[in-house]
Amino acid sequence: MEKEENMLSIGDVSRFLNVPTHTIRYWEKEFKEFLSPARTVGHQRRYTDDDVRRIRDIMRLLKHDGYSIAGAKKILELKHKQGLQESPHQPVQNGIPEDMAYKIVEMIRTQLNVNPMEEKAAVA
Repeated sequence: MEKEENMLSIGDVSRFLNVPTHTIRYWEKEFKEFLSPARTVGHQRRYTDDDVRRIRDIMRLLKHDGYSIAGAKKILELKHKQGLQESPHQPVQNGIPEDMAYKIVEMIRTQLNVNPMEEKAAVA
């Protein structure tokens, strides 16, 4: 598991992917086999880069490719069985190549003045 300082809150993920937090929570319930974020001591969700990729895959399957939840689950199951970590499509989010995603997340943290040490203190 990643260090908590490298993890994002649900609000950060929501802003990054432009998906409402209630939608992310709903997808967690519907896709619990594939999406299970870590929790802080205070039960706040913390998402890894892999979690963000899975949410992006779910979003693409449901919103862009037009699959039902059942259909999206089947595709994710096949991906899991085949051991594929990445989407079969060129990974792009809002026109941004995935290799830039980490840098963007860091920029968001900087703009939000998110200090990992302050987050740790709040959790402790």
